[in-house]
Amino acid sequence: MRSQFLHFAPPLIGDEEIEEVVRTLREGWITTGPRAQRFETEFAQLVGAPAAL
Repeated sequence: MRSQFLHFAPPLIGDEEIEEVVRTLREGWITTGPRAQRFETEFAQLVGAPAAL
């Protein structure tokens, strides 16, 4: 039986993503703050769902 090779690639995390994480941590709103709400809304729109967690 031949197994399929799963290619590995490092994540593409740039300065913009790092700055966004730092801002979130400094604001103190990690799970329920405005950035989390914005992420949930934008993610739901991206996948065509009425809501997202």
